[in-house]
Amino acid sequence: MRLRGKRAIVTGGSRGIGRGIALAMAKDGARVAVGYTANEEAAREVVQTITQDGGQAIAVQADVSNKAQVDAMVAEVERRFGGIDVLVNNAGVCHFLDFFETTEAEWDFHQDINCKGIFLCSQAVARVMRTQGGGRIINVTSISGEKATNAKQVAYCTSKGAANMLTQVMAVALAPYNITVNAVLPGTIATDINREILAQPGATEAIIEATPLKSLGLPQHVAEAVIYLASDEAGWTTRALLPVDGGFML
Repeated sequence: MRLRGKRAIVTGGSRGIGRGIALAMAKDGARVAVGYTANEEAAREVVQTITQDGGQAIAVQADVSNKAQVDAMVAEVERRFGGIDVLVNNAGVCHFLDFFETTEAEWDFHQDINCKGIFLCSQAVARVMRTQGGGRIINVTSISGEKATNAKQVAYCTSKGAANMLTQVMAVALAPYNITVNAVLPGTIATDINREILAQPGATEAIIEATPLKSLGLPQHVAEAVIYLASDEAGWTTRALLPVDGGFML
C-alpha cells in the first residue's frame, strides 16, 4: 500500500471524481477526511463504504471559499488524525452558460470555489505540513484550464487556468518546506458534473471520437494519478500539470 499511514483530506469527496479519489486513497492505506459542502448524507455514505472495507475515514464539512469554515475543517482533521500529510483540492463547480448570460455572480462563484478555495485550503493545510516537515498538495483542475474546450465555459475555463497557475506558484513558494504541489488535469470524466454536456445529442460520441484512446475517463483514472502524486515515489515531483484525458489535448 503506497499510502499506508498517510492522513489525507479530499475536498468535494462526497461524489464524482472526489468520491473515487477518497475510496481509492483509503484502499491504498490512507486515513481519509471526506470533505463536503452541503450533502452530508453522500459524504457519510463514502465514509461508510471505506470503513466497511476496513479503512478509516471521517466526514468534514466546509465551504472551501469561506476561510473560517476551511480553518475549522483543517483544525478538526488535525485533531482527529494528529496531522495532515496529503491535501487533495478536488472541490469544484461547472455551469454551462452563454458568454452574455454569464453574470458577475456566476463569475465570482466559479473563481471562489475553483481557485480561491484551493488557495484557502492549501494555505491552512500548508501551515500544518510546515510544522511536520513536509507534505503533498494535489489540485484537481482541468484540461479546460489549458485549452478552451467549450464556449459556454468562460467562467469555468478561466478559473481552472488560474488554478493551474496557482499550482505552479505554490510549488515554488512551498518547496523550502518540503511540500510538493502538483495538479491533475482531467479530461471529460463520466460523472454528474458532465451530465448536461454528455446528454446533448451526439456529444458523447464527438468527445470519444476526438480522444485518441477512444473512451471517456472514469474517476478511477484520476484517482490513480492522485495516488502517485501523494506517494513517496513522487517525492521529487513538484509543479507538474498532469493531463488525464485519454490524449484529448493532442
